Amino acid sequence: MPPVSHAVNRRSFLQLGLGVTVLGAVGCSPAKPASKKEDSRTFTIYWNAGHGYKAYQQVIDQFGKDHDLQINWQKFQWPDLTTKLTADFRSGNVPDLVEEVSAGTGTQYGLAGNVLALDDFAAADKAFGFPGDYLDQAVVARQYEGKTYSVPLHLTANGLLFYNKAMIGTAPTTWDEFLDAAKSATKDKVSGCSLNSDPSYAAPYYDQQKVDFSDVAAKQFMQPADDALKAMQFLQDLIYTHKVSPAPVATTDYSGPQKLFSAKRAAMFVSGPWDIGPIRQGSPDIELGLAEPLTGTVQSAAMAGSGLMIPSKAKDPKLSWELITRLGAVKTELAATKEAGMSMPRKSWAADPSVAADPNLAVIAKSLSVVAKQDIALSASGKAAQIQDLWKKAYQQMIIQHAPVGPTLDDFRKQAGAAL
Repeated sequence: MPPVSHAVNRRSFLQLGLGVTVLGAVGCSPAKPASKKEDSRTFTIYWNAGHGYKAYQQVIDQFGKDHDLQINWQKFQWPDLTTKLTADFRSGNVPDLVEEVSAGTGTQYGLAGNVLALDDFAAADKAFGFPGDYLDQAVVARQYEGKTYSVPLHLTANGLLFYNKAMIGTAPTTWDEFLDAAKSATKDKVSGCSLNSDPSYAAPYYDQQKVDFSDVAAKQFMQPADDALKAMQFLQDLIYTHKVSPAPVATTDYSGPQKLFSAKRAAMFVSGPWDIGPIRQGSPDIELGLAEPLTGTVQSAAMAGSGLMIPSKAKDPKLSWELITRLGAVKTELAATKEAGMSMPRKSWAADPSVAADPNLAVIAKSLSVVAKQDIALSASGKAAQIQDLWKKAYQQMIIQHAPVGPTLDDFRKQAGAAL
């Protein structure tokens, strides 16, 4: 989904030397439904399939040993996690800890009474350093009317330009340069770029045309309309007019462009730092270039980043909070960054010498410094999931099915407005 984001001060990020990721998804391990016969010694965690890092595995394993718990760590692609969690909330048979897909998710579930506000836990646990040691925008995006419904796990931005230095000589900085580079690199079985089937990956492009995805107060979506048309037409034309990107295939796995890039079948793609790790690990022979977000009318990226939330009916919320503090510890953050190039929300993480020395972090800092503002009232409306489904349908009609952009956007606006 279009990530909840807040404008941030560029200088503050550059001073922090901020660095790398969030969402990524590699393969999804089969998820076993939580058994209704689980006793109090079973601790169930729902997690994103792409974030099953060894750094987290070690923390979770030790947590289980320390408390004599049987750990049931289930990993899902984001849409599958959302579907499973929604069903669990209805049945009352919930996990003990959940990784949230974006900042607004916790707010949406919290206002419905399905996840706990965590402010009392944080206030009683000064040593953890929440929210004081966390970058403000990662915290504020998870708050509504004085309550905080999740703790940031990762902090990053969607909009980085990944490019193969052997195929692209100089990284493009504007849309025109991007198109020219894609045309030059398209040859034989190689595409100049690759678009994603996940609609959240359109956000950097429409943000770069200063388009607001939503304005709940006005019941408006994808405005100004002319700029939204320009952004989505540009994406569609990359596939069907310029033929520099293959048409994506509808799937819940959004790692398609990264896989094409790793296979040297695409020269560029736009994503977030979560794809750094898979490329480094799977294709170490590729000379990876990482560049700042493109400039359309403006230079912009979409803020992203998962968090951790505790279901209201978790068996032992205090135990769940303890695991949050272990997973969010600075040493755990640094280990995950070293392993997978993941960027984190703590100020003390950003100030660590190993982070400041990473050459990619200046690029990521710039991305985070130009994130577009989003309408957090959409999450509070309780209609976010319904509207995101409508946007997914519209996006796939335009990008996969080659439906006319203007009428498709108009239909989306009418349906989304009616949903509010």
